[in-house]
Amino acid sequence: MEKIQKSSNTAVTIAKVLRTFSIIGLVFSVLGAVCGFAMNGFINQYYQDPSNVAAAQSSLEADMGIFGLIPFTSIKEGGNFGIFFAIQLLCCAVVCVAFIYIFGMLKKTMENVRDTGKAFALSEAATYKKTFIITSILILLFVDLVPALIAGILLIGLFNVTVAGQSE
Repeated sequence: MEKIQKSSNTAVTIAKVLRTFSIIGLVFSVLGAVCGFAMNGFINQYYQDPSNVAAAQSSLEADMGIFGLIPFTSIKEGGNFGIFFAIQLLCCAVVCVAFIYIFGMLKKTMENVRDTGKAFALSEAATYKKTFIITSILILLFVDLVPALIAGILLIGLFNVTVAGQSE
């Protein structure tokens, strides 16, 4: 049990650090989006120069999950680059919220394992399962299929291990 407590404590520390980075990412994404909307005119003026547009081409073609299916060409062709970048940052903020939740859940679960030897009460299992599914769907919609699969597999594994450990 001592080895489990030690590894759980390490997982709690890592989850705290990653959750903190996700919170910082959320704050900067929202601030950047607000600045993008507020400074739209200045940003559009900067990108009137074709060499500046060429330098930002990879950002203009970035994948935004399901929002990549929406044709943003009218926004870009209309010269509203600030709005386009702000939308990208808002998508990043949603992903940060999902990661904050994932790392918060991991921290809480590992703290329970460390302190009590159980991850969560079986009565809470249905709630965990629903929130894990919703989190995986958010990552699928706002990022891409591969990160959603990775998060889904991790969350399913965490859920199954904890439920199996309690059903003995």
